Amino acid sequence: MRSPGEMRGIFLKNSCCYIVSAVLFFFVLYPLCVCASPDTIGIETEGTCTVYGNDRAPARDSAIGDSMRMAVERVVGMLISEEVATENADALHDNIYPKHQDYIHDYRILKEGVDSGLYRIRVRATLSVKDIKRDLEKLGVLTGEWRPEYGTTAVIGVVVRGIEKYGDFRTLREALEKGIRGVDAVHLLRVGSGVAVMNVEMQGDASILANQLQLKEFRNFSLSVAQITQDTIEFNMAKE
Repeated sequence: MRSPGEMRGIFLKNSCCYIVSAVLFFFVLYPLCVCASPDTIGIETEGTCTVYGNDRAPARDSAIGDSMRMAVERVVGMLISEEVATENADALHDNIYPKHQDYIHDYRILKEGVDSGLYRIRVRATLSVKDIKRDLEKLGVLTGEWRPEYGTTAVIGVVVRGIEKYGDFRTLREALEKGIRGVDAVHLLRVGSGVAVMNVEMQGDASILANQLQLKEFRNFSLSVAQITQDTIEFNMAKE
């Protein structure tokens, strides 16, 4: 039979284990909770910066900032047409893109290193679409004319890279066909070498499809947007 001192030690040890487990559970799932919102979107970009001398830290920081600015630019490209973006390029460069840190909820570094004198860093960031839309409205460049709403049928070209198992692709296709609002049909064009190409007939545009797919919870993988236009999306699939 254990002594009272031994029992207290076991109790404290178990309590600590429970506390540590709870803390780890929170911090592991917190980014997923942030992503699971209609007002956010995951974007994957690669930033670069020239390395001067032996100190790589400034180049690394600049490359991260470059990748985040690119992510904001892609979200802006989802919300306004290329023509509007060109006409208001100065306003966007002065008032939207420099505020990239205000729009980033969280980010994860996927790959980094120096290549040919450039610090390259690939980042998957979660951005607030709501905040970007708000600031575009303040500039007067966000209108409802360009973005199709539900009821407007479009064909969205979808490319998915990084597929490791056919079962994962099958899960994704089933989600597209049965779990995404507004999707009428999915036409597989080709699949192989870890890449799938599809045409998705749906009511809405690419940004609606991207947002809905990223709200889906997949057991074995996650999706992030690598490229997006009004009628095309390129996703990267990553194993969980």
